[in-house]
Amino acid sequence: MPDHATTLREQIAPILERRRVPGAAVGVTHGTDTTLLGFGVTNLEHALPVDGDTIFQVGSISKTLLGLIIGRLAEQGRVSLDAPVAPYFPAGTGVDERITLRHVITHTSGIDAQNMIADAPRILRDHADDSIQASLRHFVRRPLLFAPGTDYSYSGPGIMVAAAVVERVTGRHYADVLQEEVLDPAGMTNTFTTADQVMTRRVAAPHDCDRDGRPVLLTDKGWQRHWQLPGWDVPGGGVLSTVRDLMRYAAYVRSAAAPAGLFDVQARRGPIGRDIGLAWWLEDVAGRPATLHDGLTIGYASRLVLIRSEDVAFVVLTNSLQGGAAVKEIERVIARTLFGEVPRRATGPVDDSLGAALLGTYDCGFYGTVTIAPGARPGELRMVANPVPADSDQFTIELPSADRLVGCGEDSLIMLEPDGEEGSRVPFVREPDGTVSALRIGERIAGRVA
Repeated sequence: MPDHATTLREQIAPILERRRVPGAAVGVTHGTDTTLLGFGVTNLEHALPVDGDTIFQVGSISKTLLGLIIGRLAEQGRVSLDAPVAPYFPAGTGVDERITLRHVITHTSGIDAQNMIADAPRILRDHADDSIQASLRHFVRRPLLFAPGTDYSYSGPGIMVAAAVVERVTGRHYADVLQEEVLDPAGMTNTFTTADQVMTRRVAAPHDCDRDGRPVLLTDKGWQRHWQLPGWDVPGGGVLSTVRDLMRYAAYVRSAAAPAGLFDVQARRGPIGRDIGLAWWLEDVAGRPATLHDGLTIGYASRLVLIRSEDVAFVVLTNSLQGGAAVKEIERVIARTLFGEVPRRATGPVDDSLGAALLGTYDCGFYGTVTIAPGARPGELRMVANPVPADSDQFTIELPSADRLVGCGEDSLIMLEPDGEEGSRVPFVREPDGTVSALRIGERIAGRVA
């Protein structure tokens, strides 16, 4: 795809500058042609140019690698997706006996346990055990959000349970299974799980923006001890990789060498047209069916998309907590470059009856609530974040807010940026009597409280 490289470079660079993202790496494969592009720098204080082999935290793209491992074990007959996971653990561990492997890999287990982020500074202090097996004791006895298999809510701790099953079945540390079952077969020679492994390589450092919108380096700002995520977060978000390796991974999962069924629909994610396979999100991108996953850690935002009908794959890695909006814009540039003009989402004003049903406050767990209120324009709503102050030994994730929310299909709102550009979707749960019982904020269910 050499003829597209110049177009992509010319259009992506201004996006990163406007969004104040210090560095990004972009990979695009179309058929047999692959383009890798680097933008900006790895680190504002010790700058090196980003290239195709620069290492980033890839965040929740990591979950799809776990999905591949589970797919392989299922193919080998070593696990069953519909078997309860409790028997894999010692008696009295506390895992709900109704929860199956399918539930935890598709976020339909009902396990919430946002405390694993909120309380991580306390849990991890004094060099506490951060292994996958150790993670379970911090959350498995907490009440479930819903009965397993009856709803969907994105759950990092559920992924920890899935990875703990992998360790129990194989008798090996998760990182070793990852190496043998994914990294080696896919040729991912520059993908790792620890800071020690990457410290001699070109690594993108985490950044955010200060109150004046200027990019700043982040140091020890996450829930983890330092830069490296806890061991129990490796399956869910702790993989460290490059665009070159992720393009190899994209080719591998689309090949006959990968286990079958990775992209089969395993459960619904709530909104119409949004499903989930073995950890892979299934939804339309650029008007075409796609398999994908986003990633977000403190200082990084990323996205990996496969559009198999067009033999297309692309990945965007950024080294900024504010990179999510840039990733969305870059995706639109890639889509236009490859396919021409692509259909936009069908959006429109929120009618009065739906608007009235949506007004209220919704529980976002440890981080507070959000309130849906009337907007400044007819047919629009707004979302107000109501964060809960954190204790000195807790970490909080910033809740989303939006001055403009409009309708997007029959079961979602969508945020509009000040320039009218589309942002994130906000699905909602509407009951048969017309009342709205919950929102889905960042893929997590948030029940109405007022």
